[in-house]
Amino acid sequence: MIFRSHLLSMILYAAFVAIVLSFLRRDEKKSGLKYGLVMFAVMVGGAILFGWLMYLFTL
Repeated sequence: MIFRSHLLSMILYAAFVAIVLSFLRRDEKKSGLKYGLVMFAVMVGGAILFGWLMYLFTL
């Protein structure tokens, strides 16, 4: 499965990783859901921030 957008690929990867980590790290459903959402947000936000940082060095 190949996407034309790297952003879409990164978001899909972050979602899968967040789901797996939430199942592995938390026992309760509510705690696992919160942990998974936070991990997803951190991974996507960090990747976008890092992408903008790399863009600044290409100017």
